[in-house]
Amino acid sequence: MLNKNIFKNKKASGIGFWDPLENWAEIPALLLLIVGFIIALWSRSAVVTYIVIILCGIIAGRGIKVRQYVHKIAYTVVIIAFLIGFSLGSFYGKTKFILVLFIIGCYIGYVLHSKEWI
Repeated sequence: MLNKNIFKNKKASGIGFWDPLENWAEIPALLLLIVGFIIALWSRSAVVTYIVIILCGIIAGRGIKVRQYVHKIAYTVVIIAFLIGFSLGSFYGKTKFILVLFIIGCYIGYVLHSKEWI
């Protein structure tokens, strides 16, 4: 059984600067940074890259709507990490287009989920 009080005492936990119970969003953010990089490497054309980023934006927009009141900052950190990884790995697409299409996809996903179509 995990004793949560050990994480409150920085000296006793041995971690000092990072509390895994409080700062849990960094782990999925790092994983999605790597996943975004790999997905962007697999897409060998700009068109495929743009279609993938629109679909990722739709999924992220739906997640923003679902997490409207809880864990907004943690989810935003994960999304930004994914975008950074995707942008670093996309050699066939422009970073500005990727960002704009992701924002458009987020808006579409948010609206579709708000109207309960997805």
